[in-house]
Amino acid sequence: MRLQKLTAAFMTAVLVTSTPVGAYLGQISAYAKEDEEDKDYSISDAAWEEETDANGKTRVYATWSEADTSSTGTISISVDGKKQSVGSITASTTSGRKDLTSYIKKIGKKGTYTFKITAGKKNKGDDEKSYSESDDLEIDSDYLKNLATGSSSSSSSSSSSSSSKGPGAVTPVPSETAAASPANAATPGQTATAEQTQAQVPKTLWQDWGYGWVYFEDGQLVKDKWVVSNGKYYHINATGFMDANTIVTDSMYGTHYVGADGALVY
Repeated sequence: MRLQKLTAAFMTAVLVTSTPVGAYLGQISAYAKEDEEDKDYSISDAAWEEETDANGKTRVYATWSEADTSSTGTISISVDGKKQSVGSITASTTSGRKDLTSYIKKIGKKGTYTFKITAGKKNKGDDEKSYSESDDLEIDSDYLKNLATGSSSSSSSSSSSSSSKGPGAVTPVPSETAAASPANAATPGQTATAEQTQAQVPKTLWQDWGYGWVYFEDGQLVKDKWVVSNGKYYHINATGFMDANTIVTDSMYGTHYVGADGALVY
């Protein structure tokens, strides 16, 4: 009886694969396997890149050779060989560039800076994820003083513009409701005082906090949420900052990619 069942199962498999539908499914399976083998998450040639803006200030970028297949890369910064805690720094491995100016300002230390970027996925057959470590960048007190403030208009190799009024903004902020400076604003993750809340404009708008863009709805700092601004979708992460040039995954809407200006790409 068992032999009969095995024979019947084998014959069914032969019949299925011999039909047009079975052949089509077989082609899809073969293509998917081949496609998986073709994926290459490798990154290399990590290096620092410096630019001088219109105000004569220095902006510092992490650069690397772009991967063939996109994944979420993780960047860590070290000073004199010691890894620094500056929160999560992510970037699509196919972007090839990430603005690290605000993170260096946050660290605020003199010394020899290096960074390491690690791909989010392994190549098939590899034991570890691809990564690349940068050359040295010597930073002294004068260098720190001359660093640019605010977010770069583009942190990828392809230039993407971002309005100085905030992502998706179409109207200027009235002077009587000017955005609070980072020094007067509450740090994401902390509760704002009454004075800080008053300073943070009781309306819906974007603010540039130096480390990135934040978004307020009715005076409340938005966290871990998709927002719509000027017809485009933007994701605010759990720390209160807008995600940019990275892959975003949440339990409700799944996985999506946002561009250098923070707007949803796909």
